[in-house]
Amino acid sequence: MITGYQFFKRPFPYFHRKWQLVALIALSVSVVMTIIQTLFIEQLTALIFLLNVGGYTIVAAISSSVVVYVFPRLFKRFFDEKQWTTGKYFTFSFFNILMISVANTLYGYCMMMIFHDTEIDGITFFLYFFRITFLIGFIPTALGYFWLKNQGLYSDLNEKEDQNRKLMGRIRKESMPDEKIITLSGNTKDSLSLFPRELLYMESVGNYVRIHYQLNGQTSQKMLRATLQQMEELLSDYPFLVRCHRAFIVNTQQIEKIKGSHLWLKPEGMNIPVSKTYKKEIASKENG
Repeated sequence: MITGYQFFKRPFPYFHRKWQLVALIALSVSVVMTIIQTLFIEQLTALIFLLNVGGYTIVAAISSSVVVYVFPRLFKRFFDEKQWTTGKYFTFSFFNILMISVANTLYGYCMMMIFHDTEIDGITFFLYFFRITFLIGFIPTALGYFWLKNQGLYSDLNEKEDQNRKLMGRIRKESMPDEKIITLSGNTKDSLSLFPRELLYMESVGNYVRIHYQLNGQTSQKMLRATLQQMEELLSDYPFLVRCHRAFIVNTQQIEKIKGSHLWLKPEGMNIPVSKTYKKEIASKENG
């Protein structure tokens, strides 16, 4: 059973198509405002209807664009795609709702000042309207969650199909018939199939293992819900794939140099930590 902490730490699909996320939020606001205007407001003129629905939609689109496009540039570490989780998505959504709520409340206050002759208590209106818009904001958040989740599943399916096509091509072209393809899997149906020598290293990330590997000269990575101990057992027949740290397994054939407490790997000069416990063993395997 997945706990709340595990749920929020799970990897979550990143929003690559930012304009689609903004459009989804704006469309949600437009639909909600149309329903509210139609059902709860009497004697509504066409102009007011257009200003309400169109205005709030445009304001929501501008506000969410700031969060979606500008925030990732300002807070690069938080928006690191490799570390994107369900918890980060909901945190990002909270600030998105906050921005939209403030902007829409200010817009609503201006509308009331222009089209109503009566005095308006600015603070009372702001707090009342802010609560309403903030609660409405959870609708696009939920829609965005399921939309991105489906996008991630679709992307994983395409990735698997592409991987299978490449795998079959590599099997046909493989000049080393004695080397077998291995399939790495963990606690779910998700898996990764490749030749052992294509592995670069693995790292433990909470309840997941991030696998770094190289295909056709390109470095890729895959997250599996598993433990490093499970991976170590699956790789026990391959002595060049060994533990170099409590949170890392490395392919010793890919080591370029060992310096201090780090290993430098050949592809792109990437480096990973090595502990004193494993350093001597790693060095002997590299030399061997």
